Amino acid sequence: MLETEVPAVTAHRAVFLDRDGVVLKLLRSGPIPRPPRSLQEVEVVEGAEAALERLRTAGYLTLVVTNQPDIARGEVDERSVQDIHDMLRSRLPVDAVYYCPHDNAHQCACRKPKPGLILRAAEEWGIDLSRSCLIGDRWVDLAAAQAAGIDGILLETPASWHPTSVGSPFEGLAPRFTGATLISCIEFVLSSGRYR
Repeated sequence: MLETEVPAVTAHRAVFLDRDGVVLKLLRSGPIPRPPRSLQEVEVVEGAEAALERLRTAGYLTLVVTNQPDIARGEVDERSVQDIHDMLRSRLPVDAVYYCPHDNAHQCACRKPKPGLILRAAEEWGIDLSRSCLIGDRWVDLAAAQAAGIDGILLETPASWHPTSVGSPFEGLAPRFTGATLISCIEFVLSSGRYR
């Protein structure tokens, strides 16, 4: 689903970003970290605002692409997710947020590791995928990037390569770059000649 108006001006390159664990902190309230389910639970990753502003200043679109299966599972309502995305766009230099509200049973084209969110955003914003990349913290992000034909950059965490509800990491997945922080991943994008 899209939560912004698309301008008439065509953009040429973008950095796609996963939401939870990349731009927003995961909550450590139980054995498995979970995404925020309300505005009160939202905490932006330290340094994200300045780092994303650097991307924007350098001429990149910043587009969040996120799986939100808790909507389909009844653990959060869609209005609360939209409120979080409204806050993201008002507080951070984020051009748009695309999200998948489905779970595996829906067999949709938008749930990562499928590339639907990336491809939709690319079409709507006129993005040159050959000059774009995705920053994510899980193997499903890398798989979606690969399926869309763009570089995947891994913000590595202890859970990055763990199996998810869609299964184990696909064979042959490899990030273009691996960083320990969002800032280091964005530094790679800005210093690389691949995305100019």
